[in-house]
Amino acid sequence: MTPDFSRYDRIKAKRSGRVLTLTLTAPNPVNAVDGEMHQELSRIFLDAQDDPASDLIVLTGAGRAFCAGGDTAWFKTHIEDPASFRALGPEAKRIITSLLDLEKPILCRLNGAAAGLGATIALMCDVIIASEKAVVGDPHVKVGLVAGDGGAIIWPQLIGFARAKELLMTGEMLTAERALALGLINHVVPQDQLDAKVAEVAD
Repeated sequence: MTPDFSRYDRIKAKRSGRVLTLTLTAPNPVNAVDGEMHQELSRIFLDAQDDPASDLIVLTGAGRAFCAGGDTAWFKTHIEDPASFRALGPEAKRIITSLLDLEKPILCRLNGAAAGLGATIALMCDVIIASEKAVVGDPHVKVGLVAGDGGAIIWPQLIGFARAKELLMTGEMLTAERALALGLINHVVPQDQLDAKVAEVAD
Protein backbone atom coordinates (compact mmCIF):
# COMPACT_ATOMS: atom_id res chain seq x y z
CA MET A 1 0.00 0.00 0.00
CA THR A 2 1.45 3.36 -1.07
CA PRO A 3 1.90 5.79 1.85
CA ASP A 4 -0.17 8.96 1.72
CA PHE A 5 2.44 11.73 1.54
CA SER A 6 -0.29 14.35 1.18
CA ARG A 7 -0.88 14.12 4.94
CA TYR A 8 2.43 15.90 5.52
CA ASP A 9 2.27 19.67 5.87
CA ARG A 10 5.94 20.55 6.48
CA ILE A 11 7.42 18.04 4.00
CA LYS A 12 6.30 18.01 0.36
CA ALA A 13 6.65 14.90 -1.80
CA LYS A 14 7.13 14.85 -5.56
CA ARG A 15 7.79 11.92 -7.90
CA SER A 16 9.90 11.66 -11.04
CA GLY A 17 9.90 8.10 -12.25
CA ARG A 18 11.20 5.94 -9.40
CA VAL A 19 12.77 8.93 -7.58
CA LEU A 20 10.86 10.43 -4.65
CA THR A 21 11.89 13.98 -3.73
CA LEU A 22 11.05 15.17 -0.21
CA THR A 23 11.25 18.92 0.36
CA LEU A 24 11.39 20.48 3.82
CA THR A 25 8.90 23.36 3.73
CA ALA A 26 8.49 25.27 6.98
CA PRO A 27 6.50 28.50 7.45
CA ASN A 28 9.76 30.39 8.00
CA PRO A 29 12.48 31.40 5.50
CA VAL A 30 15.14 28.95 6.74
CA ASN A 31 13.06 25.78 7.26
CA ALA A 32 13.68 25.81 11.00
CA VAL A 33 12.18 22.77 12.73
CA ASP A 34 9.06 23.39 14.80
CA GLY A 35 6.95 20.82 16.64
CA GLU A 36 5.00 19.81 13.55
CA MET A 37 8.06 19.35 11.36
CA HIS A 38 9.84 17.45 14.13
CA GLN A 39 6.92 15.03 14.32
CA GLU A 40 6.77 14.68 10.54
CA LEU A 41 10.51 14.01 10.33
CA SER A 42 10.04 11.13 12.78
CA ARG A 43 7.61 9.47 10.31
CA ILE A 44 8.66 10.48 6.80
CA PHE A 45 11.60 8.09 6.39
CA LEU A 46 9.46 5.16 7.54
CA ASP A 47 6.91 6.02 4.86
CA ALA A 48 9.69 6.46 2.29
CA GLN A 49 10.95 2.97 3.13
CA ASP A 50 7.47 1.50 2.68
CA ASP A 51 6.76 3.36 -0.57
CA PRO A 52 6.56 0.75 -3.37
CA ALA A 53 6.72 3.40 -6.10
CA SER A 54 10.26 4.63 -5.38
CA ASP A 55 13.77 3.21 -5.37
CA LEU A 56 15.71 6.33 -4.41
CA ILE A 57 15.01 9.37 -2.21
CA VAL A 58 16.16 12.96 -2.69
CA LEU A 59 15.95 15.20 0.38
CA THR A 60 16.11 18.98 0.00
CA GLY A 61 14.81 22.25 1.40
CA ALA A 62 12.47 24.85 -0.06
CA GLY A 63 13.76 28.34 -0.74
CA ARG A 64 17.21 29.58 0.25
CA ALA A 65 17.96 27.16 3.11
CA PHE A 66 18.06 23.41 3.58
CA CYS A 67 17.23 23.44 7.30
CA ALA A 68 18.47 25.81 10.01
CA GLY A 69 17.86 23.33 12.83
CA GLY A 70 15.42 23.89 15.68
CA ASP A 71 13.14 26.91 15.65
CA THR A 72 14.19 29.21 18.51
CA ALA A 73 10.61 30.06 19.50
CA TRP A 74 9.84 26.34 19.74
CA PHE A 75 12.98 25.84 21.85
CA LYS A 76 11.82 28.56 24.21
CA THR A 77 8.58 26.71 24.96
CA HIS A 78 10.62 23.67 26.01
CA ILE A 79 12.95 25.72 28.18
CA GLU A 80 9.87 26.96 30.01
CA ASP A 81 8.49 23.41 30.25
CA PRO A 82 11.40 20.96 30.75
CA ALA A 83 9.04 17.96 30.92
CA SER A 84 7.93 18.62 27.34
CA PHE A 85 11.57 18.70 26.25
CA ARG A 86 12.28 15.32 27.87
CA ALA A 87 9.17 13.89 26.18
CA LEU A 88 10.66 14.71 22.77
CA GLY A 89 13.42 12.12 23.22
CA PRO A 90 11.74 9.11 21.58
CA GLU A 91 10.53 11.21 18.65
CA ALA A 92 13.98 12.73 18.15
CA LYS A 93 15.55 9.27 18.26
CA ARG A 94 13.13 8.03 15.58
CA ILE A 95 14.24 10.79 13.20
CA ILE A 96 17.81 9.51 13.32
CA THR A 97 17.14 5.77 13.49
CA SER A 98 14.54 5.82 10.70
CA LEU A 99 16.93 7.77 8.47
CA LEU A 100 19.78 5.36 9.16
CA ASP A 101 17.49 2.34 8.68
CA LEU A 102 16.23 3.57 5.30
CA GLU A 103 17.35 0.87 2.88
CA LYS A 104 16.89 3.01 -0.23
CA PRO A 105 19.73 5.33 -1.21
CA ILE A 106 19.04 8.89 -0.06
CA LEU A 107 20.67 11.87 -1.73
CA CYS A 108 20.83 15.24 -0.03
CA ARG A 109 20.29 18.18 -2.36
CA LEU A 110 21.96 20.73 -0.11
CA ASN A 111 20.50 23.93 -1.54
CA GLY A 112 21.49 26.27 1.30
CA ALA A 113 22.31 26.49 4.98
CA ALA A 114 22.18 23.33 7.09
CA ALA A 115 22.67 23.86 10.82
CA GLY A 116 22.19 21.79 13.96
CA LEU A 117 19.57 19.10 13.35
CA GLY A 118 19.46 20.24 9.72
CA ALA A 119 23.17 19.48 9.37
CA THR A 120 22.76 16.11 11.08
CA ILE A 121 19.98 15.08 8.70
CA ALA A 122 21.98 16.23 5.68
CA LEU A 123 25.18 14.49 6.77
CA MET A 124 23.39 11.21 7.46
CA CYS A 125 22.26 11.00 3.84
CA ASP A 126 24.21 8.62 1.60
CA VAL A 127 25.44 11.21 -0.90
CA ILE A 128 25.45 14.99 -0.33
CA ILE A 129 25.42 17.31 -3.33
CA ALA A 130 25.76 20.96 -2.33
CA SER A 131 25.30 24.30 -3.96
CA GLU A 132 28.38 26.48 -3.75
CA LYS A 133 26.20 28.85 -1.68
CA ALA A 134 25.48 26.22 0.99
CA VAL A 135 26.98 26.31 4.47
CA VAL A 136 26.96 23.53 7.05
CA GLY A 137 27.67 23.43 10.76
CA ASP A 138 26.41 22.56 14.21
CA PRO A 139 26.15 25.72 16.33
CA HIS A 140 24.32 24.16 19.31
CA VAL A 141 27.15 25.31 21.55
CA LYS A 142 26.29 28.96 20.83
CA VAL A 143 22.96 28.55 22.61
CA GLY A 144 24.38 26.50 25.49
CA LEU A 145 23.52 23.05 24.12
CA VAL A 146 25.54 20.07 22.94
CA ALA A 147 25.14 18.42 19.53
CA GLY A 148 22.78 15.88 21.03
CA ASP A 149 20.60 15.22 18.00
CA GLY A 150 23.11 12.98 16.23
CA GLY A 151 25.80 15.51 15.39
CA ALA A 152 28.16 14.13 18.02
CA ILE A 153 28.02 10.79 16.18
CA ILE A 154 28.04 11.66 12.49
CA TRP A 155 30.68 14.42 12.46
CA PRO A 156 33.52 12.27 13.88
CA GLN A 157 32.42 9.36 11.70
CA LEU A 158 32.93 11.51 8.62
CA ILE A 159 35.99 13.63 9.47
CA GLY A 160 37.60 12.11 12.56
CA PHE A 161 37.44 13.04 16.22
CA ALA A 162 40.02 15.85 16.31
CA ARG A 163 38.39 17.97 13.61
CA ALA A 164 34.86 17.10 14.73
CA LYS A 165 35.52 18.09 18.34
CA GLU A 166 36.88 21.46 17.32
CA LEU A 167 33.97 22.23 14.99
CA LEU A 168 31.32 21.05 17.46
CA MET A 169 32.91 22.99 20.33
CA THR A 170 33.16 26.21 18.31
CA GLY A 171 29.93 25.91 16.31
CA GLU A 172 31.74 27.11 13.19
CA MET A 173 29.71 27.15 9.97
CA LEU A 174 31.66 25.77 7.00
CA THR A 175 31.42 26.85 3.40
CA ALA A 176 30.51 24.11 0.95
CA GLU A 177 34.04 24.12 -0.45
CA ARG A 178 35.62 23.65 2.99
CA ALA A 179 33.11 20.92 3.85
CA LEU A 180 34.08 19.16 0.62
CA ALA A 181 37.79 19.46 1.42
CA LEU A 182 37.21 17.97 4.89
CA GLY A 183 35.24 15.04 3.48
CA LEU A 184 31.87 16.02 4.97
CA ILE A 185 30.10 16.16 1.63
CA ASN A 186 30.51 14.61 -1.82
CA HIS A 187 30.01 17.30 -4.47
CA VAL A 188 29.86 21.09 -4.76
CA VAL A 189 28.42 22.75 -7.86
CA PRO A 190 27.21 26.22 -8.86
CA GLN A 191 23.64 26.89 -7.73
CA ASP A 192 22.28 26.78 -11.28
CA GLN A 193 23.82 23.32 -11.82
CA LEU A 194 22.53 21.74 -8.61
CA ASP A 195 19.46 20.05 -10.10
CA ALA A 196 21.44 18.66 -13.03
CA LYS A 197 24.08 17.17 -10.72
CA VAL A 198 21.46 15.63 -8.43
CA ALA A 199 19.73 14.09 -11.47
CA GLU A 200 23.07 12.79 -12.77
CA VAL A 201 23.92 11.06 -9.48
CA ALA A 202 20.38 9.75 -9.06
CA ASP A 203 20.44 8.27 -12.58
